[in-house]
Amino acid sequence: MWLHKELFAMFERMTKPFYFSFLFLFCTTVSFASIDTIDVNVGISVFKTMPIGVVPFVEDGNNFASLQEKTHDVIERDFNLSGRFTAVPSSKFDLVKFSRERAKFYVTGRLDKVAEGRVKLSCYLYASQTKDLVFGESYVVAMKDVRRTIHHFVDKVIKQLWGELGVASTQLAWVSKMDNVKQVVIADYDGFNRRQLTFDTSISMMPVWSLGNADIIFVSFRNGKSQLFQKNLSTGKEKRLFPQHAQTFSPAVNPVTGEILYAGIVDGKSDLYLGDPNTNKIQKISYSKSSQVSPAWSPYASEILFSSDRGGSPQIYVMGKDGSDVRRVTFMGRYNERASWSPEGDRIVYTSMDGGKMNVYTCAIDGSDITQLTSNAGNNEHPTWSPDGMLIAFSSDRTGSHQIYIMRKDGSNVTRITNGGDNTSPTWSWYGKNEDNTLKKEGK
Repeated sequence: MWLHKELFAMFERMTKPFYFSFLFLFCTTVSFASIDTIDVNVGISVFKTMPIGVVPFVEDGNNFASLQEKTHDVIERDFNLSGRFTAVPSSKFDLVKFSRERAKFYVTGRLDKVAEGRVKLSCYLYASQTKDLVFGESYVVAMKDVRRTIHHFVDKVIKQLWGELGVASTQLAWVSKMDNVKQVVIADYDGFNRRQLTFDTSISMMPVWSLGNADIIFVSFRNGKSQLFQKNLSTGKEKRLFPQHAQTFSPAVNPVTGEILYAGIVDGKSDLYLGDPNTNKIQKISYSKSSQVSPAWSPYASEILFSSDRGGSPQIYVMGKDGSDVRRVTFMGRYNERASWSPEGDRIVYTSMDGGKMNVYTCAIDGSDITQLTSNAGNNEHPTWSPDGMLIAFSSDRTGSHQIYIMRKDGSNVTRITNGGDNTSPTWSWYGKNEDNTLKKEGK
């Protein structure tokens, strides 16, 4: 079993439980496959979803064979993944079917070619009973942007019917094994339009999004030790962060200021530091004889979650943003780590070991109301919340190799968004800017 020698040396100096966690993370040998498929396992949800009809778009001739999927297939998946809707597909408008399924609204539209490589995409939301138009939008976009535009429209439908933002226009970053090397990739939230970001011959890992999604912060071993780097997604420019420390890892971006909380190793022990990525100025915020890793901010950056073995085994703790008022959160189980705060601020999601297997749990911030979301399906790790708090992405080896999955916050509707290769450590982007400035809207 191969392990990068510097990675081995780094975590060997840490406590044995944490070393096991990172050893498990990297010791995989499955090759990468470039084509993804979607695999859905619909569980029983405790949250009610809204049925909504989906009728195929009218297409102008056969000019759209280059599209990855039919427009209505993308919409149907977006609705089912949203955690808010249950899609009711129909080959045409069918009031009887929509009434039987209690779909009070339906979506349809039209796709027309207007110029070489450009199309007009018209999308409409109707009331099923009256066929009254609730709202509609038309866009002229490049063929390659049709899918992104559909995601944008679905988010508009969610805003219209739920009064809240959806996540169809967001993205995920994760770690994928390519040519036997861990690299960072980004993709649409549903796994499509994947793009490789790192091309090193050494390990890249632990990606997180900068505030505003302009950059990815990640860990690289290009210099023989774990070190934080920042890469701009538009220019491709990279820079090393916080060179004061020889070894840095576990970045977490402040949701208010954009500062980076991270773990730095000094004298064989990891502590938490707060750094400004623009100036590289840092300050230490945790003081303990034990190691602290995997920090995560609360939604308003007033408190910090982290993992520590100060009680004898890895557990999750919370403290103030200045390192004060440290409290233990998890007490059930001897191995709990990698916690993150829900956007609502009322719950955390984390990984716990059960009988030698890793599973995903949620609990209230005081450690009560523990809910197990995964079970009897391999190792399930690295949970990350969607920015609306409705979904959780995670990695699992339930099919043999590690793949990325999305589930609702109650553990239902588990959907695989990668297929083949080895994919771990997903992290969800923040809400981005309104896309109206990049999509030419023709009218309502």
